[in-house]
Amino acid sequence: MGFPIIISAPSGCGKTSIVAELLKQNKDIKRVITATTRAPRKGEKDGRDYIFWSLKKFQNAIKQNKMVEWAKVHVNYYGVPKSSVDTLLKKGFCPILVIDVQGAKTIKKLYRQSVSIFIAPPSLKELKKRILNRNDGTQDIEVRLKTAEKELKQIKHYDYLVINDKFEIALKQCNAIITAEKLKVNRR
Repeated sequence: MGFPIIISAPSGCGKTSIVAELLKQNKDIKRVITATTRAPRKGEKDGRDYIFWSLKKFQNAIKQNKMVEWAKVHVNYYGVPKSSVDTLLKKGFCPILVIDVQGAKTIKKLYRQSVSIFIAPPSLKELKKRILNRNDGTQDIEVRLKTAEKELKQIKHYDYLVINDKFEIALKQCNAIITAEKLKVNRR
């Protein structure tokens, strides 16, 4: 029986890399595809990378309560269609959602059986170093660090905390959490 898996982390903590490996190593976990109103970037495919919707379609989905959660980021909307989660659950998969702390609270309310994992850096100093190392000139490092500090205060709302000091260890811990959750008596 599937259950939603929520992964949250400040920018630069390795959540995307961890989720990519979890998907490779666990055939019963599937990534939830997010809907957006932005145009596809080069190489992106509708239904694989995002579900690309018109503004009108997205706004109608909001009005009809068909979105699990959504946000307007600058001029575009991003969100999780309820059908994206429910379809995977009905098929017995564990939908995995890479989502911010606000979205995680919403998912936890709607899907009580969900499991939430917060991935944190070993320190803010290390996080700053990681952000600087991947800085492509478009990131405001101080804004990202302030956001990270706010997000770290939300750890208490999560089921599990994984410190990503060493990638392989963090990955093993996430896999162990998921395995333990699958084995819970109340899920069988």
